[in-house]
Amino acid sequence: MISPTVFDALRETARNGEPDRYLAALLAAEPQRTALLAIAAFSAELRRIPAQVTNPTIGEIRLQWWRDAIDNFAPEHRTGNPVADTLADAVRAFNLPTAMLTAMTEARAFDLYDDPMPDDAACDGYLSKTEAVPFELAFRVVSARAPNTNEITALAAVGRAYGLTRLTGDLPHWLVRGRCPLPSTTMTAAGATLELFRTGEKSQSASVLIQHLARDATATYVAAKVQLLPWSRRDRVAVLPLALVPAYLKRTLAPGRHPLREPVELAPLMRVWRIAAGQITGRL
Repeated sequence: MISPTVFDALRETARNGEPDRYLAALLAAEPQRTALLAIAAFSAELRRIPAQVTNPTIGEIRLQWWRDAIDNFAPEHRTGNPVADTLADAVRAFNLPTAMLTAMTEARAFDLYDDPMPDDAACDGYLSKTEAVPFELAFRVVSARAPNTNEITALAAVGRAYGLTRLTGDLPHWLVRGRCPLPSTTMTAAGATLELFRTGEKSQSASVLIQHLARDATATYVAAKVQLLPWSRRDRVAVLPLALVPAYLKRTLAPGRHPLREPVELAPLMRVWRIAAGQITGRL
């Protein structure tokens, strides 16, 4: 049982950095709820490191802190960090593979540098570690077991659909930091360049690229929904953020929106309603 102070800190970190995963976690019963909040808060901590540093070396030091913390998860070892310590408790309680947490940490090193995403395969690998892995960890918590082959395939599709949608909608945040997470091959095919993106100006090539990414995310979302049909309501708690993908994509393609300067945001009540509806109706 964690203290109210620790729980409040955990909840605030998850809510501020991963609001979709936070809301999904609230629909689980204890002790799964706290474990899901720990996973969401951990993802939030990793996501905000690149946004807080301008020097990649500082970012690498922060990521190394998390690697060391994960390597030393043990009942007798406490860091004093509410997210790390609660995550360690979740690892022990639900037998979560620490290698998956380390993979999430390693993937975030890409966010620190100006290097372009080389191709679609590299992008899929990035999304697998940053988005699909948290969904699989959540599945292991709510189901109290490892996913089977079909479930792993479904979780990969969920991670890709949700992750690609977020990358596209968050593009203005990346460009402000002088970075772009989109595959170079995909950008070239659309006639877009990083230099053009960095100017922040609207262009036909940017519109073509955004539409291509939205179609790709939509196709993956539809495929994921089909693969989730056999899942129980309990297991679907792990992937409830998927219910927000259509709303995100609708905002992404909204007429008049500037895709390079206006990040996609959802109203808090819309998040709550769609995630709650996904759980009640079973339709994601």
